[in-house]
Amino acid sequence: MTQYSVGVDLGGTNITIALVDAKGNIKNKVKISTQIDKDAGFVIKTIIENIKLIIKDVSVKKLMGIGIGAAGQIDHENGVIQFSPNLHWRNVHIVKEIRSKFKLPVAIDNDANVACYGEFMFGAGQGANNVICVTLGTGVGGGIIIDRKIYRGVNGSAGEIGHITVESNGRRCNCGNRGCMEAYVGAPHIKERAIEKIKSGRHSIIVKLVNGSLNKITPKRLEEAALYRDKLALEIWQETGFYLGTGLASLINILNPEKIIIGGGVANAGKLIFDPLLKTIKERALPVSWQDTKIVRAKLGEDAGVIGAAMLVKYS
Repeated sequence: MTQYSVGVDLGGTNITIALVDAKGNIKNKVKISTQIDKDAGFVIKTIIENIKLIIKDVSVKKLMGIGIGAAGQIDHENGVIQFSPNLHWRNVHIVKEIRSKFKLPVAIDNDANVACYGEFMFGAGQGANNVICVTLGTGVGGGIIIDRKIYRGVNGSAGEIGHITVESNGRRCNCGNRGCMEAYVGAPHIKERAIEKIKSGRHSIIVKLVNGSLNKITPKRLEEAALYRDKLALEIWQETGFYLGTGLASLINILNPEKIIIGGGVANAGKLIFDPLLKTIKERALPVSWQDTKIVRAKLGEDAGVIGAAMLVKYS
């Protein structure tokens, strides 16, 4: 008998809900607006209504449970979103609410952990026991799998890879600290560095690509400029790969993982970021630590979150 789980990827902009089989295949999926202007009760009610739609043609006997991934500080043991800046929620007992409606096992974890778990189970991490995942987007998300289990730390806050210090007294990060990796490889910060260099008088084709509107600079535009061999764009990507590699070299020395999986929009720059990243790791990580570590691209894309969430109730 084919069994299914429901995965919920609860984001600040959208909520994705999917029916996923035991092999990680999505059988049914819906994506809806989060409507963060509404209160938590309204959003949870919307999730419940859409879960009902997703499972309406599935026998209860075939359902293993419901898993949720959400950004922020998550009390995995008690099923509570302690604080989510994206949702503006504090101490929301979401698991209790959803469990009461479906009488099924319900689990929750941080969205980065959940996405990492999806990649580990059915994506680029298959076959490994120890995996680090890094998602490069607006911020830098991270997840750690040790001995095939999500590593959460003493209070659930492990995996904040973006806040490894890569430059003492460096750029200010959104967390309030200075020199965090996120402050160099997060998309808004890549943009900031490009604007600063252009305003300092550096010539670049980037200006033409954005029709003189520097605020329209994106990693994609920087990628285009680099393909024209634009020196400034190439420099930005070299710097980005260097800082990412510096942070990951420390993780390799400490955890010695089989794989580091890199995903997110910034990773679409491909060789522009991966070449300097790999060069830096080889220079900065201990040879015995990195020689068996593979640096790979994520495979599941936007579905990693719902697939990983769905697997929480069975494997995590």
